[in-house]
Amino acid sequence: MAHIIRISLIVLATVYSFSTNTIFAQNDCKVLLDKIGSQYTGDCKKGLAEGAGSAQGEDKYEGEFKKGLPNGSGVYTFGNGDVYTGEFKKGLKDGKGKMMIKLGGDQTREQVGFWIDDKYIGEHENPFEIQYKSADVLSVRISETKNPANDGNALFIELQHKGRVQSSPDFGINVTSGSFSSRYQMGTSAKIIISRFPLGFSLSYMGETVELKFYQETSWNVKIDFNK
Repeated sequence: MAHIIRISLIVLATVYSFSTNTIFAQNDCKVLLDKIGSQYTGDCKKGLAEGAGSAQGEDKYEGEFKKGLPNGSGVYTFGNGDVYTGEFKKGLKDGKGKMMIKLGGDQTREQVGFWIDDKYIGEHENPFEIQYKSADVLSVRISETKNPANDGNALFIELQHKGRVQSSPDFGINVTSGSFSSRYQMGTSAKIIISRFPLGFSLSYMGETVELKFYQETSWNVKIDFNK
């Protein structure tokens, strides 16, 4: 009987010790995002939130963590009542998600689509599409840029013949969605001021055709090389 009591006491002491260590680990587990860093409950690795957990402070978050930051799927509730449900990467909204934005009273507005580095890029995962290019179009290179004139979002279109830049080439634009307000030559590029996204158009040049569509509201460099 005494032997059984001793075993029971050892088991209880072990359980108590394990529980105490677990609670300590939770209290000592850090979340590296200040606005949710006050309190954390969940999985921990090397002193940082890792795996499933919930954290709160000025804002609240429940979901997956990696190295102390929201990473994976989760729900983030902002202090003003806005709620984002979706994917995160290194503490930022990144991937597919849905944002419920409070407008006052019981009214809300839903924003569904994709985010990159905490920035909403629209309902489409890719910011642009090359929908078609004819046989003698060697390449279409597209990159995000800044409009130095700061007169709105713009396209800067440069045409090349096997890598040789053409100055003031004569090409046609047929808009299929969205709209643009003006077009003029700026150096070796044609500058087009976009007034409404998504902007889709067909570009025709020397018997060749390129069809493009832009979803993300920003400025773009477009360089098209032809086998001419």
